[in-house]
Amino acid sequence: MAKIKFILDKQVRKDGINMVMLSFIHKGFRKQATLGIKVHPENWDAETCLVTPNEKNHRHINQRLQFFRSASEGVILRHYGLNSDGATIFADLEAVLFPERAEEKQEEVKAANTLLEVARRCTELKKPSTRLTYERTVKHIETFISKGNTDVLDEINKSWLTAFDNYLAESNPSTNARALHLRNLRSIFNYAIDEELTTNYPFRRFKIKTVKTEKRSLSLETLRKILNYPVEEWQVAYRDMFRLSFMLMGINFVDMLSLTPESMRDGRIVFNRHKTARLYSMKVEPEAMTLIEKYAGESHLLSIMDSRKDYLQYIRQTNNALRKIGDCERKGLGGKKTHHAICPDLSTYWARHTWATIAASLDIPKETIAAALGHGGNTVTDIYIDFDRRKVDEANRKVIDWVFYGKKDGVVVDPAFIPKDKNAEKKPKRGRPKKNVA
Repeated sequence: MAKIKFILDKQVRKDGINMVMLSFIHKGFRKQATLGIKVHPENWDAETCLVTPNEKNHRHINQRLQFFRSASEGVILRHYGLNSDGATIFADLEAVLFPERAEEKQEEVKAANTLLEVARRCTELKKPSTRLTYERTVKHIETFISKGNTDVLDEINKSWLTAFDNYLAESNPSTNARALHLRNLRSIFNYAIDEELTTNYPFRRFKIKTVKTEKRSLSLETLRKILNYPVEEWQVAYRDMFRLSFMLMGINFVDMLSLTPESMRDGRIVFNRHKTARLYSMKVEPEAMTLIEKYAGESHLLSIMDSRKDYLQYIRQTNNALRKIGDCERKGLGGKKTHHAICPDLSTYWARHTWATIAASLDIPKETIAAALGHGGNTVTDIYIDFDRRKVDEANRKVIDWVFYGKKDGVVVDPAFIPKDKNAEKKPKRGRPKKNVA
């Protein structure tokens, strides 16, 4: 059976006064709680657990101690024969003896488990790249709640989600952009349910709307024009990284910038994809190796990240440079530049889509393209069958040959790459033929 006892706090205070503590023991569970009563240690009777008459207000103090004892024994008796654990009994003790503390604690727990706080905790568990999008979602949630909307997990319903979607539409009319924040919010609710913070799931009746996005791939002619355009000096490195990403089968910039010298093994790049953590291996063709050697780094395979910490900022800089490839006009000496971009929406991700589109145009099988992009690997069959990397290597070689040399199966078939016969272009001279003088 549980036991209680009143003891003095062992901590020595400057004023010479000690706090009276409630000591609780049950089946190895030990816990103490302060009773909010201060006494001089020389006036404390350890046997009776009361204060002597020498203590000021001793009668009032002893009455409070008797109340605490009686109430504690009542709680323990209620649990007699129920096989309750110590934590459960002690929690009931606190609720009976200190109701005001229980309310404060409940309020603290309630505040810690609001949507906003749960969203922040969920965000901290995400990978750095994913965390950035969640942080933007949390900011939107914070602003939306500040407008008078509820922050209680159990009170959020379909109407709340609809209002939140309308709020997002005020600053961003893009359906898919809003869908991203709503999916993040749905993930936050799944986290809250897993942590047993709520049983409410408002997305059961709320559908997240999306629209089909426009393909982000370049035509063969546009790709060649961008890769061969005489860019400004400051754009060279950015375009080289785009070119390298393409020649590495559209590798994500996050993965490419995170590669280390150890990632290069026997002419192949071996790494774990940032998005899926899946192991991936790709052959480095000579054209790609030339760029890797040009931008060789120390702590990273590419020097780009040797002096940077934020790869997202570099990706933004790259996108800015890519979107300015094209004719440029300048008004006056040192005046403002006006760019007439070949592709105003171009970004690093287009290398991935473009590689896949061109591969498909060369009749490379879909499963080979999927393996080249690092997709798949989610079925039981994929666990036992390791896709033939030779097929992927051959596919990349075909794409590079076609884009950069106009070759198919080793033969130049693109008229743009077939050298013209200069002799065939020469026209015969006009005039009378010269007489043959004997």
